[in-house]
Order: sequence, then C-alpha cells, then structure tokens
Amino acid sequence: MEPEDRKELETLLDIVINQIPSYTNMVISANWNVNSDDCIFGMVYHSFVAKSTDYLQNKFIDIKKPDNAETTFEMMNMVSEVFNDRLADIKQSIISASNS
Repeated sequence: MEPEDRKELETLLDIVINQIPSYTNMVISANWNVNSDDCIFGMVYHSFVAKSTDYLQNKFIDIKKPDNAETTFEMMNMVSEVFNDRLADIKQSIISASNS
C-alpha cells in the first residue's frame, strides 16, 4: 500500500468515526432490541468498508490494475489493516458516545 493510500483510508475512517454520535442517536431512538455497541460497531465497519473499497476500486481502475481475486484480496487486506489498527479508537468513540 502506498503511503497516500493509507492516509486516504485513515481519513475515510476518521470521517466514519466522527459519525458514531449520529449512529448512537439513531440506534437509541429506534428502541431496537439489540446490543447497541455491537450494532454501532457494525455500522462503522460497514460504512468504512463501503467508502474505502470505492476509493480503492477507483484507484485500481486509474492505474489499470487487473480486476481479479488477487486484487480483491489485496484491497480487503488494506482495508482490514487500517481498520484493525484503529480498533481501540473506534471502541473508545462508541463508549464515549453511549455515555453522552
């Protein structure tokens, strides 16, 4: 992964993390019978995966990288690496939003 790609994925993750208070309000106001922290974590993960794969797919098209299973695995490894590196930040943001 190029440094600018990692930076872009981290920026996308920051954007998603900043949405946690909105996700929290939505889950709480909906009165869903779910573990709200797990639900919000899933929303963060889904949103990040969607945004980051869009970015990486467009980049791979721009650099004419072949669209095959290897490229897909490479893309998902990049997404997972950035997400996993920030798990503590995500969990802390969810806890902070839930306690507000």
